[in-house]
Amino acid sequence: MAVDLDEGQALVLWCLMLPGLRRAAAAGRWSERLERTAALVRDGGSALDACRRFDLVPGADTDGAVRGIGDPPGVAGAYPDPRGPRPPSTGRGEYRCPRGVCGRHDRRDDEGRPPVCALFDDEPMLPTGSPR
Repeated sequence: MAVDLDEGQALVLWCLMLPGLRRAAAAGRWSERLERTAALVRDGGSALDACRRFDLVPGADTDGAVRGIGDPPGVAGAYPDPRGPRPPSTGRGEYRCPRGVCGRHDRRDDEGRPPVCALFDDEPMLPTGSPR
């Protein structure tokens, strides 16, 4: 069964999955392909197409996927809950996309560090009440 994502949901998924994809790409020697796709998304290209190319959309047609040979598919069901079930143990509040591009919201990690945006070079996410 295919999961229907719109472009905004796909951008949240792409941002969430990008750190793991980068680790897998480094181990599988396909970092260049991944970074080309990340640059396209960062410059306004389709996050939905990127998610499909890297098999992040459960049930989507995966022809043309660019994972390395033998690499496992993406994590199914990562969207729509970008925060996960645990509350932060340190710090307060939610954070949002630093560029205001996507609808991702997240919280501090267990060590109290604010979340970062993998799409924009680990730029710190902003508190939801900040004006920027």
